[in-house]
This record gives sequence, structure tokens and C-alpha cells, in this order.
Amino acid sequence: MISVTPSGNEDRQVRITAPGRDPLDVTRPELAALVHEARMYLMRTCPPPPFGGGVPDSGG
Repeated sequence: MISVTPSGNEDRQVRITAPGRDPLDVTRPELAALVHEARMYLMRTCPPPPFGGGVPDSGG
């Protein structure tokens, strides 16, 4: 599980930890950019959900 916590570092305020990896301390703007890039990556690489949720047309 990935966690995001305060780092205690005055310059890089946020710590990202993931199992089997060294912790990564980042600034708040760097974290925001990372979240944005991750979202954009998922939008480009994952198929979109089906529209309408499979609800049949009422014909009206």
C-alpha cells in the first residue's frame, strides 16, 4: 500500500512510501504534479467505462 505522510523535512514536506522502495520526499507542488501525471497516464492507457451503464433504451 502506498502512503503519503508529512516528512518532517522543511524543504520537502511530503513523504511517499511504497512497499519495497525507499521513501521519497517531495514538495507539495511536486506531489500535485505527480498526482496530475498519474491521472493523465491512467486516462490515456485505461479503457473508458461503458456509457449508460447497460441500461436499455426506453424507446421514448
